[in-house]
Amino acid sequence: MQSVSRSWGKLVGKGPGDNAKVSLMLNDFEDADKVLVKLIDSAKSWREAWISLVTSQLGIATEYEGLYDPIVGATDGHGKEMTPTPESQLQRTLRLCEVYRELKDELMEEIGQIEPRVIKPATDARDCIQPIRKTIKKRENKRLDYEKQQDKVNKLARKSGKTPKEENQLAKAQEDMNNMAEEFHIADGHLRETLPHIVNAAFSMVPPLLGCHVLIQNKLLGLYYTFLNGYCEEVGFPSPPPPMEQVVADWTADFKPVQAEMEQIGCVSRGKAIHMSMRLPAEQPEQPGARRVVAPPQPDALRRTSTGLIPGNDPKGRLQRMSSAPAPAPPSQPTPRPGLGGAHLRATDFTTATALGEPSSAPLVVRPRTQGPLDYFGHDRPQHSPASTPGGHGHPQPHRQPSSSSISAASIAAKKKPPPPPPPKPRIPAAKPPDEFVVAMFAFPGQGKGDLSFQAGDRIRIIKKTQTADDWWEGEVGGRKGSFPANYCQPA
Repeated sequence: MQSVSRSWGKLVGKGPGDNAKVSLMLNDFEDADKVLVKLIDSAKSWREAWISLVTSQLGIATEYEGLYDPIVGATDGHGKEMTPTPESQLQRTLRLCEVYRELKDELMEEIGQIEPRVIKPATDARDCIQPIRKTIKKRENKRLDYEKQQDKVNKLARKSGKTPKEENQLAKAQEDMNNMAEEFHIADGHLRETLPHIVNAAFSMVPPLLGCHVLIQNKLLGLYYTFLNGYCEEVGFPSPPPPMEQVVADWTADFKPVQAEMEQIGCVSRGKAIHMSMRLPAEQPEQPGARRVVAPPQPDALRRTSTGLIPGNDPKGRLQRMSSAPAPAPPSQPTPRPGLGGAHLRATDFTTATALGEPSSAPLVVRPRTQGPLDYFGHDRPQHSPASTPGGHGHPQPHRQPSSSSISAASIAAKKKPPPPPPPKPRIPAAKPPDEFVVAMFAFPGQGKGDLSFQAGDRIRIIKKTQTADDWWEGEVGGRKGSFPANYCQPA
């Protein structure tokens, strides 16, 4: 209840305990705290930027080294001899990688000075001025209590015709007001005496910290210039370098002929990839039971016949194959159609090829299933029955035409769906991969909420990581979880 009353007092107009001088000192204190916070955050970002720059440049030089350095045993057992990298270019690349490795070692020593010379002093200064906030809050509470009691006394004093009881209340309220006024003046005097010195000390820390910042930056740039200038003089690169327009012109003169030569290759210039989008479609898992779209056959595709494979657009070859094929049977004795005699049988490659090889002019005659069951290829099994033996006059009996009911039954049986597949076997859960750990090379105090702070040498368990080390990963150390910069660590 008292805190609610004080909050209401802050919203009401200023009282006698609030003056411009104290408000100015409080604003200066807040400004000093903001300057230190900004300096700490900027120094941390500056340090991380240098670490990222050094790591990226060494990574690029290492990739060039692996690209130009020949692979031992790559040409063994191959007929084509690989063209080696020119010796001068290879030596320049190896030397560049060596220079960047030495430069990284030197720069990391100087980058390590940012923490003790800039970040830690600013953090200590901010920690030292934080206790004064309690004094400021205590003084503010006493001011609100004093102003509230003063309003109560004024209200009782303005009332006319006071009773003896109200007189006693007024006397007691005035006594409480005097005590609160004394306590407020003590807190206010202490704050007026100590706060200006603290604010001046906090602001006096800024110039030395900026001076250290400038010295470290100059030394880092000096190391860069020393190492890279020595490398350029060693390999014969021009110093100062040529203008960027000349560099672009030289690169274009070397690149355009190669580009034109590659675009003249048929599979590159007329391939289907040139008409496709540069963005690859997202891979979608194949759904069980989904049908695959089969491309329509091309005009030049091959078709099956009873004599073999012949092109569909080669009339000469078709005539030669057909002339060499045996003559078809007369209409009175047609060749039976496999697949219609038995509804439970499916056409095989042999029977399909035989059916496709029949002349299109042959009449379609369905042979009824009167003799008995068919064999695997759709032919009648030889059985001794009256229908297959000669009659009394020595002539075979004529075939009967199939009825519509038998054809309908065969069609329904042929269209019957196959039985459903058995349920899938239960999958064995995959084994959990082992935990991956990294070791911290530098201390990381954390920049905000959700960051994982650690010291140099701590062993961090990786919870989630990305493909690159120049990013924020999620890990756990000492039971604490959070995000941390991956380039601060190395594999355990």
